[in-house]
Amino acid sequence: MHVTVIGGAGAVGSTVAYTLATTVPDVELRLVDVADDAAAGHATDVEHAMNHDTHEVGRSIGSHVSWGAGPVTTAEPGPDAVRDTDCLVVAYNVSRTDDAVGRGGRESYYEKNRPVADDLGDWMRGADPRPVVVVTNPVDRITDCLWRNSGWPRESFVGYSLSETARAVAEIGRIRDVDPHTVHCPMMGEHGEHLVPVFSKATVGGDPLELSAAQRRQVLDYVRDVPYDVMRQRGAAESSRWVSGRGVAAVAHSILTGGTTAPICLSVPLAGEYGYEDVSMSVPVVLSSDGWDRIERWSLSDQERELLDAAYDHLATD
Repeated sequence: MHVTVIGGAGAVGSTVAYTLATTVPDVELRLVDVADDAAAGHATDVEHAMNHDTHEVGRSIGSHVSWGAGPVTTAEPGPDAVRDTDCLVVAYNVSRTDDAVGRGGRESYYEKNRPVADDLGDWMRGADPRPVVVVTNPVDRITDCLWRNSGWPRESFVGYSLSETARAVAEIGRIRDVDPHTVHCPMMGEHGEHLVPVFSKATVGGDPLELSAAQRRQVLDYVRDVPYDVMRQRGAAESSRWVSGRGVAAVAHSILTGGTTAPICLSVPLAGEYGYEDVSMSVPVVLSSDGWDRIERWSLSDQERELLDAAYDHLATD
């Protein structure tokens, strides 16, 4: 299987590449970035990381999945970069500005990231459709832009939004004093301020989750705040690369291995589902080898529907 990472020299893009290379057998990677020297450096370093599996100590930390893995190569940005690959991961990003370090900061990237998405969509138009996993911010708007410019089926595009779920279950685990790995809480809506925790579908150990209104607000505020807390703690050049990198790699791998049977919330272009159209936002989808197969229609609480309407109204303003 072959994966091309657009923005492969960046924090998230390089982490996606590393995660796939060291956990997925037989994967070949191509890193595409305007910072070609940095991309080449990451490619070399990731290839070397796979070689730890050649001795007993290296194999002691996990199965030797890197055996048989293909090369990690680089390519210049352009139409050829999106051809001859099984999956595209779009992870490029402009440099962070001062207005991107607080809540709602993802929106500040749009004006500078949009022209790159326009160019990338033009490159795609000359290639055969393939699955595209988008992590470039603002994810929902960039996903929609790429779909419109590419001419590809909307089912090819998924915008990454699983970090919210990972953050939510961490906070729910603390509130309920349980192992977060036993918690499930899907997140619909925007990858940003207008996210929608679907508490009506949340479970702990397979049983329905019960939280007070104050606890629900605590979870929502935590998920909104924590990525910016991490950013401030780690420095302006960094991001939540580990949670995003692993999550994006998991989505790409799931698509490459045939998809899912159960729905997972990701941002996709909508065409009337839930009463919305002309936007991309997170809804429950069943993944397939082409991207996604169908959108599940969940029954939501009145409050969840109100929040989802607000997310749509916000995203539809573009």
